[in-house]
Amino acid sequence: MRLGVLPSSRSSRSGSRSGSRVGARVGASVLALGLLLGASACSGDDDSSSEPEGSAASASTAAEPGPEVEADTATFEAPSGFVVAEGSGKSAAVLATGPGGNLVSVVELDFAGDPPSLERQAEITLMGLGDKFEAQDPVEVDGVEMYHLSGKESKGRFADVYGAVVDGTAVRLTLRLASDEYDADQRAAVNQQLLDSWTWDA
Repeated sequence: MRLGVLPSSRSSRSGSRSGSRVGARVGASVLALGLLLGASACSGDDDSSSEPEGSAASASTAAEPGPEVEADTATFEAPSGFVVAEGSGKSAAVLATGPGGNLVSVVELDFAGDPPSLERQAEITLMGLGDKFEAQDPVEVDGVEMYHLSGKESKGRFADVYGAVVDGTAVRLTLRLASDEYDADQRAAVNQQLLDSWTWDA
């Protein structure tokens, strides 16, 4: 994964996406509402201490990949020890789960019109997450620049949130890891592993 400033969506992707995603296309105001609702199972409730996660840094040991997971817009490898969340009943956005409440969720919303800047998308999402989260440097994920937010949730869990509007779809990825199972370096390595495995569907 490379870091840097790139266009906020991929250029000239051939073909139109099939209508597998549920729901009508929505404008910027509805997208903002969806982001504020925290549909990716990420919250800022409880636990008064705050220790935001830094941007994904190089760790001494690379994290091992787990099962392959398919979202509507992309395919990726969940962290080792996770399982594909088939009919979990939690949320349709939760695609993989691990022990201790660890999870990976992907929210995908159809987006009509020109998207706001990546910085503005991050600001909208940050308002919904609360003051325990902070903006990190954007990251490039399979050729697409995504915003990155991180922070501490309730019950000692840390979450990293990545997002962008890609070819008419607002995509938000959340990776939640328990602090008693992953230290800062391990969390960074797991984030790096997942992002490196991420491939946008053509």
